[in-house]
Amino acid sequence: MAPDEFATADAAPEPEREGHGWWPYIGPYGGFLLMSELGARLPEAAGPFLLLLKPAIVLALILWFRSRGAYPEWRGEGARIGWRGGALDLLVGLALTAVWVVPFLLIPSLRPEPGGEFDPAMAGEEFVGLILVLRLFGYGIVTPIFEELFIRSFVMRMADAWEVEDFRGLPIARFTVRSLLVTTVVFTVGHVPWEWWVCVPWVLLSSLWFYYRKSLSAVMLVHGVTNGALLALAIWGGELFRDADGSAFSFWFFV
Repeated sequence: MAPDEFATADAAPEPEREGHGWWPYIGPYGGFLLMSELGARLPEAAGPFLLLLKPAIVLALILWFRSRGAYPEWRGEGARIGWRGGALDLLVGLALTAVWVVPFLLIPSLRPEPGGEFDPAMAGEEFVGLILVLRLFGYGIVTPIFEELFIRSFVMRMADAWEVEDFRGLPIARFTVRSLLVTTVVFTVGHVPWEWWVCVPWVLLSSLWFYYRKSLSAVMLVHGVTNGALLALAIWGGELFRDADGSAFSFWFFV
């Protein structure tokens, strides 16, 4: 296949299957949640260290599982993006950024209560650049990888796995109403309630794109572009929009 063509694989490569195969998907996702709960109980001074530690541990788990043969669906066609497809993934990710942001611009009552926003100066003004790089690493790179492996590869196939003995026998990106609904619910409840308004349309639309692209790397790119664009808006977009009282709209609560 030429590098600028879409991936069209309908089935994942056949792996050597041992056990139920859940841990490569549940482990990184559950580990991130566990570390988030632990981090919420640590002093604020631990914040900068957690920015590096959480995504680094999750990524290390993913790479370890992958080195042992996990994620066969994230190889070959399932990992391919291509130049033409990647450009469209980028545009879709930016469009889905608007899906995530616009409701909060138009309806202020949807926004969370003030407090708890990400603080890029948590380690002091002299380290703002480093903190933002660490945030991009976790939020824009690692989060899309482990969330998409869990949601789009594991949950989406598990939704239909009662029909077979092993979810790994199902191809990725196979459309069924059940898989679409289950994926939407699981992704949404994995976020805080004030985000649910935008989680539902975001995951529905990105799932439809995934069904079309049939590439985990493609949907990871879409997810990463959305998260990266949100962080960019938080850094540089504060003066782009203003509320009815004339105050600048802050994007920091998104990241």
